[in-house]
Amino acid sequence: MRSNTSETARGFVLPTTLLVTTLLTVMLTAAFILVSAEHRTTDNSLAGARALSLAQAGLQSYLAANRGIGSTTTYDSVRYTVRDGYSDVVAQRLRPATGSSMAVWVIRSGGYSTDPRLGGQTQGKRVVAQLAQLNPGSLPGRAAMVAINGVQMFGGNAGDDNPIVGKDIGSDVTCTGKPGDADTTGLSVYAGGYGAGVGDVPNGGIEYLASAAALLDSTRIDWASLLAGNFVPDYTIPGGSWPTPGASTYNVGYVIGDATIPSSPGTWTENGRRGMLVVTGNVVMAHRSHWDGIIIAGGRLDTVPSMSANHYIIDGMIITGLNGAGVPRNQVRFPESENRRIRWAWCYALASVSALSAMVPIPNGWVDTWTTY
Repeated sequence: MRSNTSETARGFVLPTTLLVTTLLTVMLTAAFILVSAEHRTTDNSLAGARALSLAQAGLQSYLAANRGIGSTTTYDSVRYTVRDGYSDVVAQRLRPATGSSMAVWVIRSGGYSTDPRLGGQTQGKRVVAQLAQLNPGSLPGRAAMVAINGVQMFGGNAGDDNPIVGKDIGSDVTCTGKPGDADTTGLSVYAGGYGAGVGDVPNGGIEYLASAAALLDSTRIDWASLLAGNFVPDYTIPGGSWPTPGASTYNVGYVIGDATIPSSPGTWTENGRRGMLVVTGNVVMAHRSHWDGIIIAGGRLDTVPSMSANHYIIDGMIITGLNGAGVPRNQVRFPESENRRIRWAWCYALASVSALSAMVPIPNGWVDTWTTY
């Protein structure tokens, strides 16, 4: 006999499927979160490492750069931009120079790693700092012309003004810190090294030293080290380009061999090329050539004898004959005029020397995460 009562059978497949699906979903979600976190951690680590590299690169670039910081400067900043990042470098003076002690600076470099996928948005930041001393560079301004190889004057008549002038150009050029009386000697030369010619003696007089060796020593220039490449010029010739006439930037140039200073265009008396020029050979002043700053030459100076009306201007100072014995005397021609002169200029000389200023790192003065202190 069949029973009329029965219990409804309950299935288990659907609940089990839902449970497994839920568990798999939770596990996959956890896996995705873990992978995303690992990816973010890796990105952050890479961005931090890149930021540190950028900060250090910015610091080293600043220390190697020729910023032309003078003794009165208290602050300087620059940005170096590279692919997917940049570094902001800020230098601040902590202590001015006192006596024989150089000024102390702190150079802070912030490196920023940017994400190219997000429009340059910063991913990582790192700041390092370096304590440094400012070596302003020095070059004794003994005279408008220091001629280790001697000077021979040509042309002119009795009473003509000498083109070598030790009197500062005065109100024509002004700069911060200029002393009230910036005049100096017209010519510094070894005993017997001046051929007077016909005209007057240099304005400011002549300083005679006992020998060419004593005169060379007085310049305090390590010529052999300089020729060995122990300095970094802003441009080199041949290969580079001459400074733009009239530009206000003072750079350091290096000429291998002889150099002919090019003519300046237009109103050439107002459009001088500027800076410090180091020439391993001779220097020739072309017609209407104009240099504002300092010229240092291993050979001699020539003002072009083929042009009786040759016009040239050197406002600053010039040192010649550093190659030693055998360098012929400088060839300088009378008479002095506004278009023919070698005239001392304190401001131009100072600006050119300042171009050699450099930050010298203090040992054990490197600091990481400077801003946290």
